[in-house]
Amino acid sequence: MKISQYGNGIKSSRIVAAWLFTILAGVLFSCKVSVPHEHDGSSAYNDLLTRGGDSATVAGRYVGLENTINFRDLGGLKTKDGRTVRKGFIYRSDNLSKLETADFDRFNALHIATVYDLRTDHEIEGKEDHLPAHVAYKHTPVVQDNAGEIKGLKKRVLNGEITEQQAKDMTARFYADAVTVNIGNVKDILKQITSSGQPVLYHCSAGKDRTGIISALLLSILNVDRQVIVDDFMVSNYYRRDRAEKTLGKAKLGRIIKPKLNMDAIEVLSTVDESFINATFSAIDSTYGGMEPFIENELGIDKMARKALIERLTY
Repeated sequence: MKISQYGNGIKSSRIVAAWLFTILAGVLFSCKVSVPHEHDGSSAYNDLLTRGGDSATVAGRYVGLENTINFRDLGGLKTKDGRTVRKGFIYRSDNLSKLETADFDRFNALHIATVYDLRTDHEIEGKEDHLPAHVAYKHTPVVQDNAGEIKGLKKRVLNGEITEQQAKDMTARFYADAVTVNIGNVKDILKQITSSGQPVLYHCSAGKDRTGIISALLLSILNVDRQVIVDDFMVSNYYRRDRAEKTLGKAKLGRIIKPKLNMDAIEVLSTVDESFINATFSAIDSTYGGMEPFIENELGIDKMARKALIERLTY
């Protein structure tokens, strides 16, 4: 009788284990999500091929290093007057805290002399850049964040305190503030980047928002068409698609313990949208009267200085 009960106990345990495995597998499988088509970056990539250059040129802008997902050359795009932005001078990326030592040779082959970190102190803590010893590192935050609000945003989203529309509004305001409230920081960063006689790289956390704004302004200075700039901005979704899907998958699983978590808000903060960079352009147009007076009067790049930059950074 005891043996029978023992056998039945084992059988019951196996049934329970099988049931739990089935449930867990179902949960994990259900967490496999896809970024919606409008945010997967494929259309932006195709548009960039059409308006920004041939496929080999556009594809060649991407720098594939281990543990970096949005590392690319700013060069290769056509300007409005038929010139081409030079490659090998200015690079943009996501954060470099996980750059592998094994990739240092490939990184060094780009001859990058200085890295500009656009993140705040709170964002950098525990995620410091891992760079070759000879590369100069400069902390040049776009915004001041003494209270750790950017880092704290994650907690607010997890607690369901931010809706999809609030996430969109907050992000658009951030993009507009970059060229109004924080124009002093942006001007200084752009001056350092454009005055360097050696190749440079700048980055934020994901390489999409602050990095996207700085890239848009640099390309504007070099006379690249605004729609091409928007396409280039949106390509971040193309390179970050897998990362965004992983984030959404984790968020979906996280709703088990954080039921108020808003998936749509997570998607907004994990991707970019044309409305974001257009908020920057709209702020420039409405506040300063357009890109040309903005470059000359706010960034302090007069016509002669701009012509010299175009001569040096395009061909």
